[in-house]
Amino acid sequence: MNLPNKITIFRMITVPVLLAAVLIDFPFHWTASLVIYFLGCMSDTVDGNIARKRQIVTDFGKLMDPLADKALVMTAFLVMVKLGYCDIVCFSFMLAREFLVSGVRMIAATKGAVIAANKFGKAKTFLQMASTGIVFLVLAFVELTGLSINEKAFTIAAMVMFWIACTVSVLSGIKYAKDGWFMIETK
Repeated sequence: MNLPNKITIFRMITVPVLLAAVLIDFPFHWTASLVIYFLGCMSDTVDGNIARKRQIVTDFGKLMDPLADKALVMTAFLVMVKLGYCDIVCFSFMLAREFLVSGVRMIAATKGAVIAANKFGKAKTFLQMASTGIVFLVLAFVELTGLSINEKAFTIAAMVMFWIACTVSVLSGIKYAKDGWFMIETK
């Protein structure tokens, strides 16, 4: 197994570790959550860059890298829903998009084709990771400094960020479905 694929597996391992850090109340658990999430998100950039630079792009990487991203980001969004920063409808649209794209990719795979991530999908991933990361950052900042925030204003700002990410997510899902539609048998 090459290094980029190992990094992808690392990102998958960060998912339950992040969830544990969020759910278990211990000193500086939001700071730990931020660090874990940051490492998971950065591993997405690192594995792709290494794979392209060394020309070791694999089908495993093309399929598992987006799934690892989805697992990490959707876990973060579940946390945001639990905390009241993300609307369940917003989360549901993003989750439906992920299932749609994964379904199209699976159909393509049965036909011997791999649909790799495109720029629109990468923008979606960036917006999702950035918006959830900002919330983790603020929670860690409050935890470390003891300062308080205007919770109502922060919740509204988070919701706006998440709906922007959701809009891009849905639009990118439509693009993936359109691009992969020719592979779906209509008989």
